[in-house]
Amino acid sequence: HSSGSEGSGGVSMPFSVCVKDRMMYSHTFTFDDGVPFTTGCTAVVTATFEGAALGPYDILIDILVAQKLLREVMELYDHKNLDALQEFARPDGSRRNTTVEVMAQAVYRQLHSRLQAHHHSVLATDGKGLGAVTAMHIKLEESDVALASYWEEARPEGLFSARAVGS
Repeated sequence: HSSGSEGSGGVSMPFSVCVKDRMMYSHTFTFDDGVPFTTGCTAVVTATFEGAALGPYDILIDILVAQKLLREVMELYDHKNLDALQEFARPDGSRRNTTVEVMAQAVYRQLHSRLQAHHHSVLATDGKGLGAVTAMHIKLEESDVALASYWEEARPEGLFSARAVGS
């Protein structure tokens, strides 16, 4: 028996499912001194899905689906030079620093998009889709002592509900 955890926004989330994967990439940072610094990173990514209740078949999310979709996202960045990806260009043509914070947000957005598509594909068959998932957190570890994470506020109506998507 578990008392649950406090998810985003203080909403009780007694269920969570986590999947992990990793990616390796290179990128260049430019800070106050204006001197570019090129480095590489092996990032371990944990995607955590939360919900207050289980969905169809007594699962929050199918772990195999979560692993497959996280792997798809990892392949967007794995063994890539992030400086060359249009995703990180600003409208003026300058490049964003692809810090661990920026990468955690990028992974969140890419994974959310794929999960949204999956939700709609299974919604027609089971009537629930991923409706039990109310929050997702991305943790991106660049080493055993440094990490960043990104999440958005929990949505009691479901992370993939029509109301949540339109907000």
